[in-house]
Amino acid sequence: MTAVYGAGDRAGDTRKGQWVTVVFGVIFAIGLLALLAALFAGEIGDIGDVGDGGLPFLSLTSLAIALFGFGAGGLGADFAGLPSGVSIGVGAGVGVALVGVFRGLLLPYMLRQQSNSHFGRASYLGMTGRVELPIEPDGWGEITIADPDGARVRLKARTEESATIKAGAQVYICDVDAEYVRVVAIPALD
Repeated sequence: MTAVYGAGDRAGDTRKGQWVTVVFGVIFAIGLLALLAALFAGEIGDIGDVGDGGLPFLSLTSLAIALFGFGAGGLGADFAGLPSGVSIGVGAGVGVALVGVFRGLLLPYMLRQQSNSHFGRASYLGMTGRVELPIEPDGWGEITIADPDGARVRLKARTEESATIKAGAQVYICDVDAEYVRVVAIPALD
């Protein structure tokens, strides 16, 4: 037995199919825009992160990836001619898979790279440098050091010594805070 469709039934089916395609397209566009924002603005904060009790895997970047995957997978399945319910399932599967790949593989790798490529101020503790601007006992001056990569770094410095440390003198960094490094002069070996 064959089904007979009237013109109205086909028109209704076409509009329904177009509606689902538009929804997938809008979700895909929102996810793509959010991913581009995350690319240029960096990792966007966690949702519901209250101390250690939040959901660390559910950041806004992860949500953007899920939306992008859902929209892309749903559009692909819809364009392949699959029914709407199957397209929704495919979209959900692609969204979950992309979040898993991002959070499980790519993000840990990128975070390891980031932690290896930047040295914080605390890494300057114990290093030696040269005074560029004299350091007055109650004021500040400037020193230069070579960071662990060998790059030249200029730092504001203070001292607890009673005499001014002159330009060109060698100094030892004995403390670090947010604005200054604390230094002591290294006596010249004569």
